[in-house]
Amino acid sequence: MIMEKITSISNSKIQELKKLFASKADRYACGKFVAEGVNIVKDIPEQLILALFMTEETFCKHEKIAEKCKNIYIISQKVMDSVSDTKSPSGVIAVCAMKSLVTDSEKCVVLDNLQDPGNAGTIIRTAVACGVSTIYCYGDCVDLYSPKVVRSSMGGIFFVNVKKMQSKENLNCELFALDMAGENLFEIKNIPQKFALLVGNESRGVSKQMRESADKIISLPMSKNMESLNAGVSLSIALYQLVYG
Repeated sequence: MIMEKITSISNSKIQELKKLFASKADRYACGKFVAEGVNIVKDIPEQLILALFMTEETFCKHEKIAEKCKNIYIISQKVMDSVSDTKSPSGVIAVCAMKSLVTDSEKCVVLDNLQDPGNAGTIIRTAVACGVSTIYCYGDCVDLYSPKVVRSSMGGIFFVNVKKMQSKENLNCELFALDMAGENLFEIKNIPQKFALLVGNESRGVSKQMRESADKIISLPMSKNMESLNAGVSLSIALYQLVYG
């Protein structure tokens, strides 16, 4: 185990860490991202952890987390507060490799210009719970490796393969697109073993290109008192029905 103490905000390692928090371009340029919080970091597969930044208090309280990585930086509370993405830092930040330890699944999820980090995190959690390990991002999607998405995924991000999608040609299966004007999900018969489930942008819905590419448009039934559901909730209900229904 290699340990180094850092008390200066201007330290080069801290400046690099700040870039990983703030910049999508920097994350993808080096193939790294950050995960923050005791509950998330303790569940990260050891193979993905490149470095740990911990306060001395957290290091002493959570020795098992410290054992997961050879490169540990003990940082002051002041430094932790300066880089943390949360209001009340728990005292540990992991720098992780931007790769997955799982193989592609037969079923996949497609995010069509999805923008909200909370929705993206919910969808990742649901995908992993349903045994879906492949997530495609089409158009201008929120970065799935951003700190907010990583946090809201509750560790699910470590068990999915994130891929960029240019067109339906990237898929080798039927594409179901969620839309309020589609066929009732619960009336669909003969669901294929391989499929892709797409959810659209929170305000604009499914893009024209993906609507035209979809093999089937599906919807969730609901009472006349509600027009639609949150994107993360909608996809979660639909995916559970398609996988386990």
